[in-house]
Amino acid sequence: MLLSLFGKLFSKKELINFSVLKTDMHSHLIPGIDDGSKDLATTKKMLEGLKHLGFSKWITTPHIMPHIFNNNEQSIIENGAVMNENLDEHITIAAEYYIDEDFVAKIKSEQPLLTFGDNYILIEVSMGVKEKLLEEVIFELTTRNIKPILAHAERYPYMYANNSLDYYDTLRNADVLLQVNLRSFLGHYGEIQKKIARKLATEHMIDFLGTDMHNELQIPMLEEAMADDYVQALLKSGTLKNHLL
Repeated sequence: MLLSLFGKLFSKKELINFSVLKTDMHSHLIPGIDDGSKDLATTKKMLEGLKHLGFSKWITTPHIMPHIFNNNEQSIIENGAVMNENLDEHITIAAEYYIDEDFVAKIKSEQPLLTFGDNYILIEVSMGVKEKLLEEVIFELTTRNIKPILAHAERYPYMYANNSLDYYDTLRNADVLLQVNLRSFLGHYGEIQKKIARKLATEHMIDFLGTDMHNELQIPMLEEAMADDYVQALLKSGTLKNHLL
């Protein structure tokens, strides 16, 4: 049972790396289009770090967040193509969509979206205020057979009201999959985010782990996260879906 693993300490000898995941499905590798990689040299360092950690496939997900990161599908595809032309490896191009009125309009007009794998789409919402449009977005996406994955699900403290996972249960019952950032297990985003990540892990509610890598300085942090007991238990559980992408 997954829960039984969390009480055990893992020695250095027993550690397994992210090769069991195979795919990192949340990163910001395309140079110069959001708060991720600043140039191609940085992207190459990030990619080398991901390979060192055991990943062998990469799905990059730049922000589409109007008025902050004014990317669109076409600009991401074009910039991603330039990046891939200058790399030895091929990186799959997708996006991290911020939920707002613009995104709702985009779905309803049936514009092409940057999905990946089995028609998955990565979405995010405000980290401070409950997004009233989330329920509508989930309905619109699933009606079109697009499968939403909530990015860094642990980074929304209001979803953990009264120390309860009820909101997450509601999301999963609506066919939303949950992705958690690896660095959250070490508290790199805050203690409440660490608590939520660990609680979601013990309750078998995490579908994907992601690096959410923005720069090469995060590589040592990800290596540290790999040794975390909760992460090791997840890697050994066989319940994660990264390798299916």
